[in-house]
Amino acid sequence: MSELAQQPDADVTGEAYCPHCFLQVASDVDGPWPPEPTRCQHCRLMIGPSRGRPTSEANPGARGTAAGVFAQQAKRADDGGEHASAEEVQEAIREVAGRLGFAPERLLMVDYQQEVVNDSELPGLTDVFAVYGSWKKARREAAAAA
Repeated sequence: MSELAQQPDADVTGEAYCPHCFLQVASDVDGPWPPEPTRCQHCRLMIGPSRGRPTSEANPGARGTAAGVFAQQAKRADDGGEHASAEEVQEAIREVAGRLGFAPERLLMVDYQQEVVNDSELPGLTDVFAVYGSWKKARREAAAAA
């Protein structure tokens, strides 16, 4: 159980993370979060009242589970429309990896997704999957092109 959920009257201001995908879903949180059920903008799963986590610490395997959710969503969301080019996707992966201090081939999909939510200039996962078909292939190509 999270610190925020354990202390319903806590005078805590900070960040809230989804208990499913462990990505940040709110900042400047004051007290238990969320006050009512809400849907995570990353994995789209429901977060019950006061179930947000105060840190991004994940249980073993949780980040991999989130990556599977994101991959399925990106594949379903592909509408056959226009997508970013392979070069744009590669550059975005290298940029995000550099921001976070990773080599492009070590960048996790969930870390990329977190950056996409905060930077609308980056190609989304739908673009990544439309161009490369898999996250692993996209980051491998980004590393090779560096």
